[in-house]
Formats: sequence, structure tokens, C-alpha cells
Amino acid sequence: MSVNTGAVHTVLPELCCEVAQIMQQRSLSAVFQPIADLRERKVFGYEGLIRGPSNSRLHSPMALFSAAGQCGCFLQLEQLCREVVVEAFVQQRLQGKLFLNVSPERLIGADYRHGCTMQAIERAGLDPHRVIIELTEHRPLYDYSLLCAAIAHYRAMGFSIAIDNLGEGFSSLRRWSELRPEFVKIDRHFVQNIHQDPLKAQFLRSIQQIAENAGARVIAEGIEILPELQLVKDLGISLGQGYVFARPSVTPPPGLPPESIRLLQPPAGPAAAGQCRVCLNGVRRCANLKHAAAGAASVSAGLVYRVRLQSGRMPGTAPGHRLA
Repeated sequence: MSVNTGAVHTVLPELCCEVAQIMQQRSLSAVFQPIADLRERKVFGYEGLIRGPSNSRLHSPMALFSAAGQCGCFLQLEQLCREVVVEAFVQQRLQGKLFLNVSPERLIGADYRHGCTMQAIERAGLDPHRVIIELTEHRPLYDYSLLCAAIAHYRAMGFSIAIDNLGEGFSSLRRWSELRPEFVKIDRHFVQNIHQDPLKAQFLRSIQQIAENAGARVIAEGIEILPELQLVKDLGISLGQGYVFARPSVTPPPGLPPESIRLLQPPAGPAAAGQCRVCLNGVRRCANLKHAAAGAASVSAGLVYRVRLQSGRMPGTAPGHRLA
């Protein structure tokens, strides 16, 4: 198959000119998706996201940043996007925390202008204690000593740290161990259809246990339907994000939708204490089991999860491979 190399060389300059024009004219729109506090039943904060011009092939962030990477201006575009997000967050007087996406390469890169994020925040009049730097990994990272030093610098200025997409990527578990973030975002793969997958429930329960011991808060991403939200809540996870609350929007809602608030209400009446009922697809939820018999399933944060399985093993796992 022949390739028209002339067409390829023509497209790239056109693409780079388009990216440069977007950056020069700041033709970018900030959108925000709420992050819900599942215990307080209110908005905890917002993740700031970016969109290119609506009439452009670079409207989606994936296309925009892919083009910027090809044109050698990825980090410059990322910095500009942060400035746009911070300005829009302040102009709309949004409440709570701002989750600000930053690539690790940006923090440790040789061309990084120290203090530029802080300068943008100060210009906007935003308290850095309200800003959470959300580290998003695009490629493997090997120099953790430099990244840890950069993180310590930002913490000293008042920022908190989150790592994105735990369970996906090149080294997310090592990042957690090395950086000790205040927030850990679970990749949406482990949340989607969790009410139908006992193995995913076990994974999230284990992550929640580790987070509690590490003093971190877990954020479950990609919650799209109420049954997923129900199980995430029952696992003791305190923060959630996804379409079940709201899609990313230029003007995000100040509160949670009524159906989510109703689901997040604590059980009423004394009968709820110690009550055990079957959740979806064989996952059993038991709350406040203070008098569980010896040999019962493991207890974490007042919750017990048992999997009722034929032959005593997980579907799709080898014999003898049981839930802890």
C-alpha cells in the first residue's frame, strides 16, 4: 500500500497553525464536573476540564492535546488550560475545591517556569488551599525523586495532591506509594457495573482500606447509574464523580440531583442497625456487625462483604482463588 507522504507533511503544518491560533487567541472553554461528598450529600468541589473551539476538529481535549504533542507545545498548552480553568472557576464563584489537572512532566520539566501556576492562582484571587493538583499520567515516569521534591514544594504553598486513574496506566500504585497523595481517584473501569461484578467490589474495598490507613480519601470516577452509586457508598468511599451527578458543563450545578441525595440518605430507624440484606448480584452488605461470629467475612469500616458463589469461588477465577 502506497502512502502519500506529501499529504502528511502538508497536514502537520496546518494542524500546528491551528493549535497555535487557538493558543494565541485563547479559544478555549473551561467546563466543570462536580465531585460529590457522599457522606455530606453535597458538592465537595469541581474538576476543571477544557474544550477547544466548538466548530473545530480540535474541540475534544483528546484531539487538542494530541495535536499539541505532535507540534511540540503540549506543556505550553497545558499551562494555558490551567490559567483558563482557574479564571473561569473564580469568575463563576464556584464553591468547594478545584481539581486542577497537571502532568508530572510539567512539574519536573527543565523548561517549567517555577511559580507560574501559583501566579495564575494569585492573579485570580484563589486561595491555594482550595486547589488540588491532580496528577494525570500520559507516559512512564522514572525520576520519582524530582517529582517528590516538586510535590513537597507545592504542598508547602498550600496545595493538596491527587493521583488520577488508579488501576490504569504505567505506575499508578507506585505513584501512590511514593507521593502519598491526599486524594486517590479510582479508574472508571473498576466502577462501571460494579453492582454486577463482585471482583470489582472487592478491589474497591481493598483500595478503600489502604486509603484509610494512608490518610487519603478515595474518589470513585465514572459513576453513571444509581446502583453503582449505591454500592460505592456502601463500600465506605466518601467521594464520587460521574454522570449520575452531572456531566461536565460550562455552568455546573451548585448541588446534587434529588435522586442522588435520596439514595445517599442514611438508613432511618433502629432496625437499620445490624441489618443485613442482599445487594445486587450476590454481593451481601451487612452494616454494624459488632457481634459477627468468628470466621465471618472480613470487616472494614463497619461493612462486611460476602460473595455468595457456587462452588465457593469467584466466577472466572481459578479454583481456590477466593475473596479475602
